[in-house]
Amino acid sequence: MTRLQYLALLKKLFIFFMYFLGTGVLQAQIVKVELVSGEVTVYKKGTTVTSKVIKNEKLAQTDRIYLGENALLVIADQNQKLLALKKKGYYTGKDLLLKLSNAPETECYRYLTYIIKEINNYEAALKFSSSKVNNLQNYGNEFLATLPDTLRMFAYDQLKIKWSLSKNTELVNVLVVNDKKNVILDLDVAGQQISFNNISSYFLINKSLNLSLYERKKDGNKVLGAKTVLLPANLDKAKTKQEFELEFKDFDDLRLNKICQAVKWEINHYALTALDIYKILLLDYPNDSIVKSSFAAFTLRTGLE
Repeated sequence: MTRLQYLALLKKLFIFFMYFLGTGVLQAQIVKVELVSGEVTVYKKGTTVTSKVIKNEKLAQTDRIYLGENALLVIADQNQKLLALKKKGYYTGKDLLLKLSNAPETECYRYLTYIIKEINNYEAALKFSSSKVNNLQNYGNEFLATLPDTLRMFAYDQLKIKWSLSKNTELVNVLVVNDKKNVILDLDVAGQQISFNNISSYFLINKSLNLSLYERKKDGNKVLGAKTVLLPANLDKAKTKQEFELEFKDFDDLRLNKICQAVKWEINHYALTALDIYKILLLDYPNDSIVKSSFAAFTLRTGLE
């Protein structure tokens, strides 16, 4: 064998090796289920039955997946690139991997990543809470109130604040102070909530309001439970709504589209506007796991219901 023949043979062997190595890597690639809602089933090669696709499940390229009417499937590759699917029909795991590789990395998916993270955090907290042996006995031992750090309000927004009393709570003090440090409201409440109607009218003469909740304990101590800074809106509501709708148009699934819009409103300190979006979603999708989990995570963050 000549030197040229030897080198040609080595080249062929190298190409042959790289082809099978690449094929093996490709076949080993899988997709992970990040969110799932509705009728989504999978038929795995070598089995005789289909099973329901569940969150965190790994889908191989040989799997055959079916999405039913109004179903939603959010998947990720090993690089955490996301893809949302809702079109009814059959897909193979290879189809999903190909769609993932060709999917554009838009700003939408940054918000979807945040949503998935917050849902997971909420589910983890819920699981931890329910696994505590003395959870029921400990319920009510601590005063609990949650408010966003900053809350911007449009005209005629209504703010309802709720809290949980402890066995040591005598009263709850609601204190509202303006930017000049003048007390606008100093009220002791015996119940578990208070509502403010058209609080934005205060902004006609004040730049901001500081709202604080204190627990008045039976032993005489007064302890801060939660506080927030209330500010007037600095955005045009109709114009901003149109901008958000355009930004998230890539999500043709109404659930993801609206949840992403709600998250962006919340990030911009308009939690009450986000709350309105969740209320509509809960009416339209009362039993949807993604909607319920997203709203529960929102309530956990903001205290708003």
